[in-house]
Amino acid sequence: MANSTKDKTPNNARVFTPKMSNFEMSSRYEGLSMKKENAGKSIDDLKLKYAR
Repeated sequence: MANSTKDKTPNNARVFTPKMSNFEMSSRYEGLSMKKENAGKSIDDLKLKYAR
């Protein structure tokens, strides 16, 4: 029987979420810019909008 990594991960593990201002700044260094319509949204909202 194979063990999966899901079994080894604790249920209360913290998930890293960057601040939106830091995300925007790092995107600018990459040459990317945010659309005006996405200016006030959180990273989670943007992930839901652009999920494939």
